[in-house]
Amino acid sequence: MENKKWVASQEENLGLITSVYESIKEELSELKKETGCPDSFIYDFIGNIQKEWHPESCHSKVRNKKRNS
Repeated sequence: MENKKWVASQEENLGLITSVYESIKEELSELKKETGCPDSFIYDFIGNIQKEWHPESCHSKVRNKKRNS
């Protein structure tokens, strides 16, 4: 696991990061609207995605290996 913590620049925060955040929220709202699923489903759904991005997950290790190759 990396020792130093990555910090986004103000430009990244105000640009791409905000854009992706809003896009994800819109997609989740659409999912809820189209399926009628409860908020608890979306919460668990996001949790499953979060697990795939944990630094020790196999998904993360594969992404990092591909990036470093």
